[in-house]
Amino acid sequence: MKRQGRLILLLWLAWLAPSLCAQTPLPVHVLAEDGPFRDSFIQALDDAATPSITRVADPTQAELLIAIGDQVFRRAQKLDKPLLGVYVSRSAVTLAKRKRCQCEGIWAGVALHDQLAMLEIMMPLARRVGVIIGPHSAWTPGMVQDYQGRLGLTALPVSSVDEMGDRLRESLARFDALVLPVDGELFGPGTAKLVLLTSYRLRRPVFGPDHAYVQAGSVASLYASGADLVAETLVHLQFFQSSKRLRRSGFVHTPTVAVNEHVANSFDMVFHDIDSLREALEVSP
Repeated sequence: MKRQGRLILLLWLAWLAPSLCAQTPLPVHVLAEDGPFRDSFIQALDDAATPSITRVADPTQAELLIAIGDQVFRRAQKLDKPLLGVYVSRSAVTLAKRKRCQCEGIWAGVALHDQLAMLEIMMPLARRVGVIIGPHSAWTPGMVQDYQGRLGLTALPVSSVDEMGDRLRESLARFDALVLPVDGELFGPGTAKLVLLTSYRLRRPVFGPDHAYVQAGSVASLYASGADLVAETLVHLQFFQSSKRLRRSGFVHTPTVAVNEHVANSFDMVFHDIDSLREALEVSP
């Protein structure tokens, strides 16, 4: 009976072990530049019910490092720990993995097909769409080539800000709309005026790349908000906690929408307010 009871106990412990392991808090260390976003990001992680994590002050005691932004992500690689980059460029993650870094990332920006789905809803008659692509853009020429939707996409390579004006003046009139990826080098505050004024003069709407551009005069954009990044980070943490390996890099799966209602009205868009566009996106395939 003792042997049978011991066997039953061992079987019960074996069955219970996965759930016990799943409840063991995952030690993580967050690296980020000081500021409001860092504080709110950390607070959101602390408030999350799942997965169970514990933040440690010493990065050497962490099983997983979380680095926010490209510069911090690069510095964190020197710690030689499993590393998750948050809002990092695709090029930074690719370069890190070439150096054999055990890391993945939540890419800055949103998926090309998501941004195009919004464009199709707002401009159902659009057919020809230009996509500016730079060396460090969130999208690649291959993504444009692989697109299989109804829109006719053309990649417009731009290697530097100095080329931007000429490329826009030469090409923009051929398209029904222009879509911009997140790219810290090409689409900063300094180029917003050039891009958006050229768009307005030629009567060709611009979509993307983020909330700041929408405020400046882009028609609309899906973008990765702070809440979106936290939610995606929690998905990656849950995956790492259960499998002890990093989840594959990618964009956020549930981006936020922003609309410049004045500009949308001036282009006579089908949906020109954020509430109706959000509802249309929720029911779109």
